[in-house]
Amino acid sequence: MQRPVWLLSLDSDTFPAAPMTTGGLKAYYQELGKHPDAVDIQLVHFVNHPERIPQWLQQWQRDELPRAEAAIAQGLQPVMGFSVYTWNAAEFLDLMRQVKALCPQLLIVAGGPHVQKARDYLFSEAVDIIVLGEGEATFTDFLDAAGPEQWHDVAGLAFVENGELVQTAERPRFRNLNLLPSPLNVISLLDSEGKPYDCIAYETSRGCPYKCAFCEWGTGAIGTKMLSFSVERIRHDWNYIVDAGIKNIWLTDSNFGALKEDVEKAKVLCEIKQRTGLPHTFATSWSKKHGSRSQEIVLLLHQNNLLPHYHLALQTLTPLALELCHRTNMDANKYEPIAREMAKARVPIACELIWGLVGDNLPSFEKNLDRLFAVFPTINIFGYTLLPGTEFYDKREEYKIETLPVAGYGKAKGEYVVGCMSFPVEEGLEGYFLITAHLLMSRGYMLPLTLRYLALSEAVPVAGMMRAILHALCIEFSEEIPGLDAAERMGVYEFREELFVTAYTHPERTYACVRQVTLQWIDEHMDNQLDAAGLKQRVQQLLDLDQAFAPHVGATREVVASFDFDANAVIDTLESMEMPAAELFDEKPTDVSIHIPGGVGDIIKDPDGGVWIHAERTSSKEEHAAKLQPVTVQALAVSA
Repeated sequence: MQRPVWLLSLDSDTFPAAPMTTGGLKAYYQELGKHPDAVDIQLVHFVNHPERIPQWLQQWQRDELPRAEAAIAQGLQPVMGFSVYTWNAAEFLDLMRQVKALCPQLLIVAGGPHVQKARDYLFSEAVDIIVLGEGEATFTDFLDAAGPEQWHDVAGLAFVENGELVQTAERPRFRNLNLLPSPLNVISLLDSEGKPYDCIAYETSRGCPYKCAFCEWGTGAIGTKMLSFSVERIRHDWNYIVDAGIKNIWLTDSNFGALKEDVEKAKVLCEIKQRTGLPHTFATSWSKKHGSRSQEIVLLLHQNNLLPHYHLALQTLTPLALELCHRTNMDANKYEPIAREMAKARVPIACELIWGLVGDNLPSFEKNLDRLFAVFPTINIFGYTLLPGTEFYDKREEYKIETLPVAGYGKAKGEYVVGCMSFPVEEGLEGYFLITAHLLMSRGYMLPLTLRYLALSEAVPVAGMMRAILHALCIEFSEEIPGLDAAERMGVYEFREELFVTAYTHPERTYACVRQVTLQWIDEHMDNQLDAAGLKQRVQQLLDLDQAFAPHVGATREVVASFDFDANAVIDTLESMEMPAAELFDEKPTDVSIHIPGGVGDIIKDPDGGVWIHAERTSSKEEHAAKLQPVTVQALAVSA
C-alpha cells in the first residue's frame, strides 16, 4: 500500500484562497521525491472555515484512521503535516492533540512562520517534527528518510531525541526559484462546491531586505536576499489562474516594486486584465522605498482598475520606536508629497500604523496619527501582536513587554502587547481604545471629512477627540448593548460590531452625541473664542456631510440632500487632501444626489466595512475626474 500523508491548511477569516502552500509541498515531492508512487499525499484545505474541522475529524476517524493503522501494520508510518500561521495556530494545535490521541504512531509535522521557535512547541504540544525555513526540499527529504535514524541527515529539521532538542544543519535557501515545481500542477482551483476560489495567494519573489524587530519576514524562514521567479513562469501561471475564473490575485511578496522585474510583472498582469477582464483586483506588500519604480507600477495598475489600495507600511513615526524596530531608513517625510499627489489622482492610497511597538507611546502615536490624517485619505491601525521568531519576542524581558492573549488563541501564543519599557499598561489599553475609535469614525465612515478637516487645520488634536467621542457613544448606547462598559478599554473592541450597527440604527442620536463632544472639544482646546466659533460653524456643516454620506441601514436607495454651502466643492477639496477655502462654507444652497447602498446590519456588521458601503454622490465619475490634476511618475518619484 501507499504511505498516507495528509497536508492541512486553513486561511484567515477574510481570505478564502486556493491551497498554494501545501500544494507546493506536494508538487515538489511528486516531481523530485524518490518514491512518489509509494506515497499518497492528500491536501486538506479548510479554506476560511475552521468550523468544518470537527466534521472533517469525524470523517477522518471513520475513513482514514483504518488506513493509517493498516499502513503502520505494514511498517509505513503515516504523516500529517500542518501549515501553521498565527490565524490558524490555535485550531491546528488542538487538532494535532486530537489526531495524536486517536493514532499515537501518526507523525505530526508542523511548518510555517508561527512555529519557527521549535522549542516552544516540541516539548509542550503534540508535534513530532518542525520544518525550519523553506519547506519544499526539507519535507521531501524527510519523507524519503528511512526513519528517525536518518532525520539527522535532513537539513532544516527540529525534533526531540532522548529528551533533548535536535536541530539539524540549516538548509540553504533556493537560489533558482524556477526549479521549484508550481503548486498549480497539483491543486484544484475549484473549491468544495465546484466554484473558483475567490482569490489566490501567489509569490513572485522570496526574501525581505529588512529586519524589522516586530516581523518574522526578513529575520526568519525566507531570508534577506530577494529572489524572483521568471516573468515567463509568472505569465504562464497567471494566465492559468484567470482562465480558471479566479477573480483576485494577492501577492505574498514582501517588497513588490523593489526588483526591476516587478515592472514587467505588472505589465503582464495588465495585459491579462485587458484580454480577459480578470483579475478584478491585485494586492501586495509594497517596496518600503516607494521609489519611482513602485510609483510606475501603482499608476499602471490604477489605470487598469486593478488597485483596491496602495498601502504604505509606515507602522510608526516615533523616533525611538523606529530605531528599535530597525526602520530608521524609512523616513515618512518622503511619503507626504507622494500621498498628496496620489490622493489628487484618486489613487486609493493608504498607510498602515501599528500601536504597541516597543519605543512608542500614546502621546507620540496620537500626534503622528493627527499628522497622517492630513496626508492620507485612508489609514489602517493594527494592534501589535507579538509573534514568535521575532526580535521583540526574544527580547520581551529586556524590553519589559507585557501582553494579553489574543481572544481564542490560547496556547497558540497570540499576544497583544499592552505595555513595555516605553509605555505603561494603562496607556497601552488606551491605545487599543483608540483603535476601536478609529475603526468606527474613520474606517467606519462616521466622520471622515470632519477628521480630515480638523487635521488639516491643525486647530485641535484629532486622535484624542475620537477617544472622547467613543467614550460618549459607549455611554449613549449602554442600554442597547448589554455588557458594553466604556471603562473596559480593551473590552470595548469586542463590541465594535454591535456599536457600528447600533450607531447607524440610531443615526440621530449618534450624530447628536458626536456634535456635542466635538464642539465641546473645540472649546476646550482653542484659546481664541472667535476662531473657535468659526471653526465650530464649519464643523457643524462638515458633520452634516458626514451624516449624509455615512453607511446606512435599510435598502439601497437614491436621495437628494440639501446643504447651505458648496458641498460638492468642499468634498472635492478634502478628497484631494487640501484645506477648503473659508468661502466654500459661505451660504450657497446646494442639492446633492446621493446613492445609499444601505445594508448595515444585514450585509455589513464590521465597522471596517464602512469604507465600502458608505453613501456616495451619484454624479458621474467623469464629471469629477475632469476636475482632477494629472499625475506623472516623474512628479512623484523619490530616490529608490
